[in-house]
Amino acid sequence: MNKKIAITHKNPDFDALASAYAAVLLYGLDSIVTATSYETSVKEYMTTEDINLPLVHYKEKDIENIDRLELLVITDCKLENRLEPLQSLIKKADKVIIYDHHPAHGEDIQADEKYIEEIGACTSMLVHLLKDKNINVTPVDASLLIAGIYEDTGMLTFTSTTVRDMEAAAWLLARGADLQMISDYVKREMSRDHVFMLNELLTNMSLVRIGAISIGLSDASSDQYVGEISYLAHKIMDIESLDALFILVRTGDRVVLVGRSRADEVNAATIAYHFGGGGHPTAASAVIKQQTLHEANSKLNLILHEVVKPVKMAGDIMNFPVKSLSVDTTFAQAIDMFMKHNLNMMPVVDGLKPVGMVSRKDILQGLKHELNNEPINSIMQVEFGSVEPDAPYYAVEELMLGSNQKMIIVQQSEELKGVITRTDLLRLMHEEISKMPRYQDGRLVKNEVKRFKNISSSVMSVMPDRVVDLLHDIGRMGDEQGFKCYLVGGVVRDILLRKNNEDIDIVVEGSAPAFAKKFAAKHNARVAVHAKFKTAVVIFPDGFRVDFATSRTEYYNFPASAPTVEDASIRNDLFRRDFSINAMAVKLNNSEFGTLLDFFGGQRDISDRKIRVLHSLSFVDDPSRALRAIRFAVRFDFSIGPHTDRLFKHAVSLNLFDRVIGPRMFLELKYILNEKNYTKALDMMKKYDMIRFFSKKVQMDDRKTALFEGLELILDWYSFQFEDEFELYVSRFIVLFWELDREDIGDLLDRFQLDDGKTKELLNNYIETKDVVNAVSRRNVNRPSYFTQFMDRLSTPCAVAASAVLGEQFEPYVKDYFTDYRFVKADIDGNDLKEAGVKPLMIYSKILSSLKNEKIDGKCLGRDAQMKRALVLAKELVKNG
Repeated sequence: MNKKIAITHKNPDFDALASAYAAVLLYGLDSIVTATSYETSVKEYMTTEDINLPLVHYKEKDIENIDRLELLVITDCKLENRLEPLQSLIKKADKVIIYDHHPAHGEDIQADEKYIEEIGACTSMLVHLLKDKNINVTPVDASLLIAGIYEDTGMLTFTSTTVRDMEAAAWLLARGADLQMISDYVKREMSRDHVFMLNELLTNMSLVRIGAISIGLSDASSDQYVGEISYLAHKIMDIESLDALFILVRTGDRVVLVGRSRADEVNAATIAYHFGGGGHPTAASAVIKQQTLHEANSKLNLILHEVVKPVKMAGDIMNFPVKSLSVDTTFAQAIDMFMKHNLNMMPVVDGLKPVGMVSRKDILQGLKHELNNEPINSIMQVEFGSVEPDAPYYAVEELMLGSNQKMIIVQQSEELKGVITRTDLLRLMHEEISKMPRYQDGRLVKNEVKRFKNISSSVMSVMPDRVVDLLHDIGRMGDEQGFKCYLVGGVVRDILLRKNNEDIDIVVEGSAPAFAKKFAAKHNARVAVHAKFKTAVVIFPDGFRVDFATSRTEYYNFPASAPTVEDASIRNDLFRRDFSINAMAVKLNNSEFGTLLDFFGGQRDISDRKIRVLHSLSFVDDPSRALRAIRFAVRFDFSIGPHTDRLFKHAVSLNLFDRVIGPRMFLELKYILNEKNYTKALDMMKKYDMIRFFSKKVQMDDRKTALFEGLELILDWYSFQFEDEFELYVSRFIVLFWELDREDIGDLLDRFQLDDGKTKELLNNYIETKDVVNAVSRRNVNRPSYFTQFMDRLSTPCAVAASAVLGEQFEPYVKDYFTDYRFVKADIDGNDLKEAGVKPLMIYSKILSSLKNEKIDGKCLGRDAQMKRALVLAKELVKNG
């Protein structure tokens, strides 16, 4: 009984068979077990040559009858699905050893020993072990082993070939390997079937271009089995001079995928993996079952466009618009620019031409030597490397490392276009590395949150179709006009939270007003431009809005001041925002549609449910951000991050909120009071001692809590009973500031600096509500009409607020008022009074009001009774003057 065996992948080629035989020699195994047919050239070799290999062919019944194996050696494979139907032997073996040269995979077999090497042929690995252990190899053995090496390295010509492959081949040649045999079986002439299939593949060839990469795609069909399709792939690569090639061949009831690549950007193994196959970055294959040729072709096209990304160019990664210093800038002016924009190095220009570079460190040194008014050209670096926008990123990398420059200038026709820093290159490297699968013990390890990933599927599933179509159109227009366009801000956050948000904010790296005008013209919409801030809003005929802004940065001359705005890159644009969860963007240009940009950890903070500012002076720059932090915390049930919490308290201690302009304070309070969980927000404001910045007389005590609880009960009841909507903040505003007198509320509204109309409206709402509550509370309300005539003086939100303050004692009156009494009218009207000859007209309203009150109290019902009563009232009113 065979207790020590070697196995390899199904349909073994020369490398599979040779490496398995090398394992037999190395471990003294009983046999090589196979369960499928061999590659055509291997089958021909075995039937023609006089060899004596310990081969055993098992059927499924034979496999089932094996109870236990002492040792199982697997070569040229580490995926169970490529061992079919022999994979069940793994669990029956006391010890499993794997030798393979394919890249790590998330579904690698667990083994007691695993030897994985980046090498052209798996056989080469074992030949080196045979050599090290001085194991005797006959010329016949050497011929088989070298066939395995030559086949998988393309006669030592493939780019995957290593020095160790060549050393292994040389050692075998020294032991009598027969090169004629290799010529007969490895480098073969094409058969008649191969010629026909090659012709079909060349005829069906199409070219896909992704960036500068040319990828050939072709397919063919044959009802008969055709082996060695990979050989045809090599032929086509040579004929067409392609960067990469993928062919699909239907043979019988299965489709075979073969991929070849000479481009680093096209990993053939990654493509094959999506079809259940594998291999190397340069050569891979897969057997596709239960798919038609058409279905496999469609899937292949989708995967290629998803996986293959063109090489990044300098223009793709450079910072622009770039901040620069004029050649005649003084040291004092330069340090101001460095501090204002938080930069460590800047290019120096003469007009538009870059002529040097200068660092903040050098400027500071010059200031120590009192060179304040000297021009910086005296110390600038005049020897520097530069690239053009179409230079590949690796050229930038080589230049930066070779010249030890911290910054590379990007120029074209002696005009400054941008700069690339070491941080930019590190960010690019991290982006690429984060896309790679990570493995531990052969198993896929989940990557941390990717800062750059594609969320187009989330965009399409969360956003309405109309919005998705508009975003695609913005991306296409950006491509046409040479602008990069991004979806930014809260809408990106809400996409990740799976919440609908149709507040569409677009940032354009270019002129947003110019872009918005063309977009509006295309969609028959109107556009409003704010030239000072380089923004625009496009308003569609149905009122739907899209906001456009030029990518910009901003800085504050003093705490809470209005920001000064300048053009900047998308990263700087995002950095000026309030919190990490709001500082993400989605690329809209066609080639990268749906790519998420997360420079500042927004995804992580969403996952951790934290509100976090982007820098330590965030609340100093704009203290109103603290109110927004509270609002977002209660809306999403997030907490304030520890560092942000400390900065929050420091801003309060410095009384920075006194510097916030009134309209901004009012707007942020309004937003908070419109939140569902606004009472939690008010509790947080109390915790941080922020209520005092609105009024020091406001008391957030148990009574106020009870008032808000009563208010919410009435609002819930009202929304259930009626469909009309009103601004909730009005009711809540009145209750929040209930203890203020007329002078106090006037001072508060003056602080808000609203327009006269809005100030008057809020003041009247507050005073009228207090007057009604005081009037009703002081008197014995024993008639519904008495309660109604006071409540009718109030708007709905004010009436709701008054009801909350009046409390449970008046609940029956409140509910009757809202459901019935406020809708009651007299059964007669002014026309009836006029026909009856009632004069003068000025008393009509008093008569009708009295009739309404009597009707509410159930005293005067019906038109006839009311008409009689009206005539009596008219006489009394005329008599009393």
